[in-house]
Amino acid sequence: MAKPIDRRILIIDDNPAIHQDFRKILVEPSVSNAEALDEMGAALFGRRPENPRLHRYLIDSAFQGDEGVEMIRQAREEENPYTMAFIDIRMPPGLDGIETIQKIIPVDPEIQLVLCSAYSDHSLDEIVARIGTTDRLLFMRKPFDPTAIHLLAIAMTEKWQLSREVASYVQQQSNCIVSLERVIEMIERENAELSSSKSELESQSNELSHRLQQRTIEILGTRDVTVFALAHLAESRDPETGDHLKRMREYAQIVAERLSLKGPYSNEIDETFLGDFYRSTPLHDIGKVGIPDQILLKPGALTAREFEIMKRHTLIGAEALEKASGHSPFGGFLKMASDIARYHHERFDGAGYPIGLKGTQIPLSARIAAIADVFDAITSNRVYRDAMPISEATSIIEADSGKHFDPQVVLAFQECLDDLLEVKAAVDSEKEGFDNLTTSIREVSIS
Repeated sequence: MAKPIDRRILIIDDNPAIHQDFRKILVEPSVSNAEALDEMGAALFGRRPENPRLHRYLIDSAFQGDEGVEMIRQAREEENPYTMAFIDIRMPPGLDGIETIQKIIPVDPEIQLVLCSAYSDHSLDEIVARIGTTDRLLFMRKPFDPTAIHLLAIAMTEKWQLSREVASYVQQQSNCIVSLERVIEMIERENAELSSSKSELESQSNELSHRLQQRTIEILGTRDVTVFALAHLAESRDPETGDHLKRMREYAQIVAERLSLKGPYSNEIDETFLGDFYRSTPLHDIGKVGIPDQILLKPGALTAREFEIMKRHTLIGAEALEKASGHSPFGGFLKMASDIARYHHERFDGAGYPIGLKGTQIPLSARIAAIADVFDAITSNRVYRDAMPISEATSIIEADSGKHFDPQVVLAFQECLDDLLEVKAAVDSEKEGFDNLTTSIREVSIS
């Protein structure tokens, strides 16, 4: 039989009888009640990640708010933290429950909180106005229902455990990104050394000039391959995506080049923009390295909770790329890559995520990448659906002009659709492996 899992719970209440009630409910449930809770817990989560009867709760007591805050602080310092706390709203003569929670939140950023109050106490609006919004706080009305208490304990300690596992996984993936950042730093350092010696080499023979050019191409080509490999680290975790990175990058570049020729954005899109854009677009989903496999690889629709976790890939990727760009004066294109990673799921009408930017508040690079990403996604096979016909996909893009997509970007997309389809046909028929990527580096990568 599996060893029970110890989960520490703190009761903060000035009434000793309440502490005894919680112990009877959480530490000494009857066998029949435990079996019922097992079934209810499975229905609540839609799965059985752990048998609720294997949860062994260790209950500690604090009879005033300040005492509870100090116990939580000590537990955190001793690396044996509480998973959650039940906190009474009235505890004279000391802090009330709201004040106690306000002190707990900065002390322990992971602990889950339940505020216990009667209907005659503060309204929920008043409580939220004082505490602010947080996803770690639930409310429970008195008198208590034992089943509700037990299910709350299961749900919130499960949430606490999952949050820690996700944080640990993200840290592991971040360490991997840091290692690749070091590779980029080394390459950029070599490029800087070559730049500083360029004026001296210009006075030498044509042979030396030729060798310098070849070396420069080699260095920058290696950089681009490294960047693509970094992006592929995230993409390769999803076996259904195939050549998504190649197609999406080419689609985006074709649309950007069309926008550079005419229209309101032609002054914004110069050779530097196009070069940085070509290197940046494969990194749009690098943040997926921080998303758990059970969510990233789920074949069906995500739950609301799973989708909230999935949306975090935009922030994880952007923050990692911002950090990388600060390590080298030659990592400027990573700033554009960060913008694309953060904002490529924003919508022109403001209904996107993670921030809800609207219109031209969204960086131009992200607006272009968004249409390329969606077009490739809906015209490619996935485990849960077949690829959409080109005519239907094009109609969807056009119908979303001014809603999901920038109308000017949609217009450029329509004008170069034939070029996009040529790219799709070429990539889909390509049989060569990733090792041959260096032979397809575009001229823009050495500009």
